[in-house]
Amino acid sequence: MLAAFFWLLTLSACAFAMVYGGRDGRWFTLVFLLSVLLTMPAQLAGSWHATQFWLTIVDTLLFVGLVWLMLRSTSYWLIWVAASQLMTVLTHIATLLLHGFSDKIYEGLSTVWVIPLLLFAIIGIELDRKALHDRSYPA
Repeated sequence: MLAAFFWLLTLSACAFAMVYGGRDGRWFTLVFLLSVLLTMPAQLAGSWHATQFWLTIVDTLLFVGLVWLMLRSTSYWLIWVAASQLMTVLTHIATLLLHGFSDKIYEGLSTVWVIPLLLFAIIGIELDRKALHDRSYPA
């Protein structure tokens, strides 16, 4: 059920970003879907009982891509998207520093931040569209 929710939210957010997000939305969709495709084999390569190095690499590359996109953009929603991904990367770093980190907490924290990331993309794109519309029609 959780996997179905993830895919529904992912496809909805990416479709929304492609249609309404402009150039930034299209780049976001490309970078995000590439990371999702790389995440699948990366999760299978490790265990949640220790730091998942391949998954850490994929998540860090996604973070770098989002920061690159954020720095090239005038949209604020990318700041929140990159911040959500930073939380995921910090979860991996915490498992490197704390060797007794619970595997259930690690799995939960490293996967939960994708939900706000996708919601920030949808809400942020819509708020940007509304702001652009409001500027087009002065009071």
